[in-house]
Amino acid sequence: MVFRWDWRAAALLTFIAVPLGWRAEHAYQGMATLPPGGEDGDLPPLSIIVPARNEAANLRTLLPSLAALHYPGPHEIIVIDDNSADETAAVATEFGARVVRLDHLPTGWLGKPHACHQGALAATGDWLLFTDADTVHRPDSAASALHCVLDRGWDGLSLFLQPHPHSAGERVALMAAFAGLFAGWPRGVAGASGGGMLNGQYILLRRETYFAVGGFEAVRDQPLEDLALGHALAQQGFRVPILHSGGAAAVRMYSDDRSMWRGLSRLGSGSLRWSGLGSVATVLFVTALMSPLIVLTGVLTGRLRPWWLPLTWLTAAGAMVTWASRAGSAAWTLLAPVAALMVQAAAVWGLANRFLGRGVAWKGRRV
Repeated sequence: MVFRWDWRAAALLTFIAVPLGWRAEHAYQGMATLPPGGEDGDLPPLSIIVPARNEAANLRTLLPSLAALHYPGPHEIIVIDDNSADETAAVATEFGARVVRLDHLPTGWLGKPHACHQGALAATGDWLLFTDADTVHRPDSAASALHCVLDRGWDGLSLFLQPHPHSAGERVALMAAFAGLFAGWPRGVAGASGGGMLNGQYILLRRETYFAVGGFEAVRDQPLEDLALGHALAQQGFRVPILHSGGAAAVRMYSDDRSMWRGLSRLGSGSLRWSGLGSVATVLFVTALMSPLIVLTGVLTGRLRPWWLPLTWLTAAGAMVTWASRAGSAAWTLLAPVAALMVQAAAVWGLANRFLGRGVAWKGRRV
């Protein structure tokens, strides 16, 4: 049987974006938000662990925000200098953080899980907060997180942070990437178990919980160590939900377009493993958003009638209205097909490199 490309079927694929867009929005809205503040009173000792490889610039923003935390209890800030070639250690020392220097990466480990685990081993707190160097924290954030987990009897929590894109291109790409992520969001994520989903930008865990599952050592070779650790926690029945940050912390994920491409390649090629059947919904949704570009090709080559183009393009845009509004402007919806193409291309590039055994370049290493 000879395969024959069907231009009309490709056009009709766009309409799948509507129910999947509804699913994505439902999942996003179903996630609880970290409540602000909490009752007065001392909180248990907290260790804030920051894995940092060549992060001197970001630390100059992060560490002042951590130094300004209003935390009613003992707390320490530990920066893990992961064999940096810049002034990471000097900047961390300048702002009063405790520095743990790593000069090599053991065989079988990837960089971030190794740095995080060394931080956990060095920590003295009853609770461990892992946060990335490109985040910024509100003064009451740590206290709010601890009050939340203690009041609810959870073993920890993770936060979905507010992104601060570096450019319009990143804003548009993240709009499609996040919508695709939530379109395939596993069932149970909105519950106390968290459904095995963690965001490595902000993970708070009870010390005993961390070591009970083996911590990052148990996922030492995983490119997406946060999702792997979340899966391990869920399998063992620990209650570690993921919540909206409610403005408690924000993140600047990428410094330029090159790092954005690498980041999207890393996430797109690795996250599908942990999404189960939800990965099918993610791939379908992103492909459906992108399909008006295929329709454009069909119209230009005379294979489709011109009216297919506005019909499909506006359908894709309509599925992204709320995501575009959160990204800054509802007008971004008109770029939904282009945004989806960026996400799809980065994921395919990452998958191809993993298949060829080259991995994805990240922080000067291959993961």
